[in-house]
Amino acid sequence: MSNVTTLARDWLEAKRAEQEAAKHRFAIEAQLAAALDVKDEGEITHKIDGYKVTLSQPIYRSVDAALWDKVKNRITPEMAPIKVKLEADAAGMKYLAKNEPKIWNKIAEAFTTKQGKIGVKVKEDE
Repeated sequence: MSNVTTLARDWLEAKRAEQEAAKHRFAIEAQLAAALDVKDEGEITHKIDGYKVTLSQPIYRSVDAALWDKVKNRITPEMAPIKVKLEADAAGMKYLAKNEPKIWNKIAEAFTTKQGKIGVKVKEDE
């Protein structure tokens, strides 16, 4: 068995162990949430026999852009409960760098490009 084959096997075993541990942890978390007080939103910390257990209840809010566009004129802009997020367009950046380098060079200093963590997936042949 090659070193890479061994690494692939070990990776799969570690991934399975991780998934089992996560299932076990999720079950414990559900039991803790059932046993202790949980806020409707936010977090609460319970001190119990040498342990501090913090339970957090996040609430995710979103907006339907098409519907917002229809109703936004019903209130003044300063009362609008929205944020506009400025983010880089990777496809646009790559296009300009490759096809329009003179234009890209005028603005490139405002952008950062860095590599992320390498993703790994291993599956057993069936």
